[in-house]
Amino acid sequence: MKEDILEQLVDGYFLSKPATFTKHNVKFKPKKENISHLDKKAKSKFSVSSDIDVLAVHLNEKNEKRVSVISCKSWQDGFNIDFFYEHLIDEEKRNVRVGTSDAWKKFRELVEPNWAKAFREKIEEETNSFDFTYYIAITKIKKNKGLKIDEFKKCKLFLDNLSDNGKHKVKIEFLTLEDMLTEIFNEKSNTTIEATEIGRFMQLIKAAELKIEK
Repeated sequence: MKEDILEQLVDGYFLSKPATFTKHNVKFKPKKENISHLDKKAKSKFSVSSDIDVLAVHLNEKNEKRVSVISCKSWQDGFNIDFFYEHLIDEEKRNVRVGTSDAWKKFRELVEPNWAKAFREKIEEETNSFDFTYYIAITKIKKNKGLKIDEFKKCKLFLDNLSDNGKHKVKIEFLTLEDMLTEIFNEKSNTTIEATEIGRFMQLIKAAELKIEK
């Protein structure tokens, strides 16, 4: 957790919620029997495990609200929703290089059926549920002309892969740094020491009578 401050913040944000437990860096990849029909080259796409950044279970909730699955993208210049939406739904554009890897590898569970199946099975193994809310935690949303937020959240391709073609209840949501800090900061103050590092830090900010302004 120490290597990514956004993951620490996300973990603390969800842990601050009542009756919630979290686990982070949960590794997953397709089982050998599920890709046995593929040739050697195709199988190479699944040789290295991916991981779920943060997995949270909310004991007081039901259906897709009971489990939160969070993918953290701590890019300093923000998350370009239009770019990723357009490059994930187009099979040819998925292979465009973004940073150190192809675009599809940033969200393999959204577009690749074998990775999606492994993703669903790992969530069920850890939480005993196939229903969940899939959060993309980001620093901020880049301001574009299109700003395809709703298109991304309601994309049939993404939702079908996450829900096994509608068999399970799944939602896609975005969670910004501003959303998390504002919610933590506005919680009712008390003198009890918070359980997480980010909670204690925000408690000190409030004690110092500082304000968070955009």
